[in-house]
Amino acid sequence: MPLKTPCPPRRFWTLSLLCTPLLTVGLSQPALAQSAPPPFVRLAELDIDRDQLDAFHVAAREHAQASLRLEPGIVAFHAAAEKGNPGRVRVLEIYADAQAYQAHLQTPHFRKFRSATEPMTLGRELHEAVPVRLGAKARLPPQALVRVAELSIDPGQLQAYERAVSEEIDTSIRVEPGVLAIYAVALKDRPAQLRFFEIYADEAAYRQHVASPHFKKYVDITQAMITSRKLMEAQALFLGLPSR
Repeated sequence: MPLKTPCPPRRFWTLSLLCTPLLTVGLSQPALAQSAPPPFVRLAELDIDRDQLDAFHVAAREHAQASLRLEPGIVAFHAAAEKGNPGRVRVLEIYADAQAYQAHLQTPHFRKFRSATEPMTLGRELHEAVPVRLGAKARLPPQALVRVAELSIDPGQLQAYERAVSEEIDTSIRVEPGVLAIYAVALKDRPAQLRFFEIYADEAAYRQHVASPHFKKYVDITQAMITSRKLMEAQALFLGLPSR
């Protein structure tokens, strides 16, 4: 999908916050592909003491709100807990670049959050990720249906998979009002391992999405490329985009 403003294209990433009301990034113009770095993406998988979940939620919400309000380099900040396993929290952070992320780590609100939640955190896995496709509406509601997925792709078919999923994400964001965001990223050290963080208006919007012609086309094209998948419904804890 062509961008409506002259933002530099990047490797398969899209984001409404940076350029347009509908954020999409890709290599539609290869000659310009190196003109700007892609967003810097961090994934965190946290195991939180269930007896302290309420306190963790308060601290996490305050931290996310301060980050979005005070940091010009932040692009998106989302957190969700697995349904049925509320102590398992996934956090998706997107920054304009690595420097913005490093600046985030030095902020007083991050240091306060880390200090307050360290005793509540039983386990922590941090992953640097590479954008495959990042699609989002310009605004998100505070509560929505969140689904997360972990996919393993046949390395020999990875480029073909990325093309197919990018087309599917672009179409979904463009034509489905109830598809609010689909973020697809690859683990930097394991590029055939993809992670998805998907946001829908409600269950009906999700069901409409999986019944859509473009999603069915994606399934038909990619089913032989996917070697394993894990799909999970999650409870949104914080869904944040900057208002600027």
